[in-house]
Order: sequence, then C-alpha cells, then structure tokens
Amino acid sequence: MTALMRSASLAHYADLAISVGLQPLEMLAAVGLPRSCFENTELRIPAASVMRLMEMSAELSGEQAFGLRLSVTRRLSSFGVVGMLARDEPTLRQALDTLDSYLYLHNESLSTHIHESAGVAIIEQVFMPSVGAGRQSVELTLGALYHTLCLALGPGWKPRSVSFMHPPPASLAWHRSILGGNLLFSQDYNGIALSSANMDAPLHTADPVMRQQVRALVCDDLVSGRLGTCDEVELLITALLPTGRCSADQVALHLGVDRRTVHRRLAVQGTSFARMLEAIRREQAQRLMAYGDRKLSDIAPLLGFSSLSAFSRWRHGLKAASENQE
Repeated sequence: MTALMRSASLAHYADLAISVGLQPLEMLAAVGLPRSCFENTELRIPAASVMRLMEMSAELSGEQAFGLRLSVTRRLSSFGVVGMLARDEPTLRQALDTLDSYLYLHNESLSTHIHESAGVAIIEQVFMPSVGAGRQSVELTLGALYHTLCLALGPGWKPRSVSFMHPPPASLAWHRSILGGNLLFSQDYNGIALSSANMDAPLHTADPVMRQQVRALVCDDLVSGRLGTCDEVELLITALLPTGRCSADQVALHLGVDRRTVHRRLAVQGTSFARMLEAIRREQAQRLMAYGDRKLSDIAPLLGFSSLSAFSRWRHGLKAASENQE
C-alpha cells in the first residue's frame, strides 16, 4: 500500500524554493504532485513523492540544508489533528505518546520510538524504507521535532545531542544556527537525546478541558484510516532491526497479537514476515553502504546481524542469487 501524508507537509515550501532559485510549480510537476498541494493542506499525497521533492530541491538549488531550513516553519499546528491532540497533554512524555499513536493521520511513513537508559531518553524517528527518505526528509523531520521540543520545554532547553545516520554536509553553518552545537553524524539512528527528567516535566500550556473537547471532536478520525498490517510491520521491522531482536514474535508483541495472527494477516496481503524482512534489509543495506563513510562492521549490527561474518554470508547469498537470475 502507498504510504500517504498530508499536503500540510509542504507548507512554506514555495517560499523557500523561490528564495533558492527554484520554480515551485515546476518542482511539484517533476514529482507528480498537483499544484493544489499549495492551496489545500488536507490532501493525502504519496509520501515517497514528497521525499523525492525534498532531495531534488536540495540538489538543483545547491542548498544542502534545504530540509532543515524548511523545518523552522514547523509548529504543533503543522501536524493538524495530531498536533491538536498532543498540545494539551499534561507532560511531554504523554504528548509524544499521543503524537506517535496518531501520527498516521499526518504521515503514514513515519513513526517515533523512545528509548531510555541511565537518565537519558532518545526520541528516534523511523521512516518506512519503501518511501526512500533521504537526508533532506530526515533533517526536516528532526528539525520539526527539535522546534516542537523547544516550544514544550522553553527557550532555555538544549538537547543532549541531535543524531543523524547520514554523514555531515560540507558546511554546518545552517545546522549550528538552527539546532545548536550538539550535532552527531554517521550515527546508528536519527533522533534527539534529552534528559529523562524532561520527559515528565509538566507542560504549562496544557488545558485538560480542551483536551477532552478535542478528543470528542476528532474521535471519528482516531478510529479510521489506521495503517494496514503491512505498513505497521514494515515500520516495526525497521525500528527493531538495529536492536538485534527483530523477529515475528517481537513484532506480534508490539502489535498486541500472537505470531500466527501476524503471519495470517500478511498472507492475506500476499506477503510474509520473512519476505518483508529480507526486502527491508536489502533497502537498508543499499542506503547505509551508499553513504560511503560506514565500515561493513558498523553496518552489520544495524541490519540485525550478530557478526560481520553473518552479514558477509548474507551479502554473498544475495550476489549469488542475482547472478543465477541473470
């Protein structure tokens, strides 16, 4: 199934595109998006097309920080109904849980995962591999998350770090001016680290009465349009691979069902867990190796392999299968 997102994701794109010498309507046409994307924020458009648009915009304009610069325009209101729901949660943790639970209403290709250890929380952003999210989409998403956290925690808040899986750009001027100095590149995840204490800090803007009213108004949206099994499994495989615990049992646990149910639902949609795992591994391997600054020993655990030799055997198997097909 094609992952969709709201056309609100293109808010202010035209202004930035013009400022770096691009023609916004021509850029939309190049990726097959209608010009009405600039007029209606509630269109459902292919996420992969938006990802291509961001990468093309950076490439043709020469602006390596295109996605990051666009992120400064993002606020909770940019998330539509999801932002309205999160705005009045009593703590940051609950606001982030709400954002993740209903993020599919804004962007079906993205999910948020929170990991905590030794007083540090990492908010990781995970894209479906099939949408082809590149540097610009990742930086737009992390920039938007950074600004959301700043609004929630106050102007004096600073993250422990902002981590990107891709290598650094030639110039970090925009990155430092927008995100500060705690930047890490060529990391194992895309995300922001902060103190666990920040997660449970009260949000002083929260209005519990408004929270109830908003939930009552949007209850129909909350129970409709949920992701299909294949999309949910794809996001979970992508998130679980680097942990070394990516299995059908683990995916079933996260979905709140048993393993047989996962297999049955995937079979109905013409696929299997093993087939999806293999396809995602291939896509992730191609992307990570394309960065050029990663050693195979660093890539292996990110794909769920316990050793470099296991990764090498898998790669040789792929190569042999490809040669046999030829």
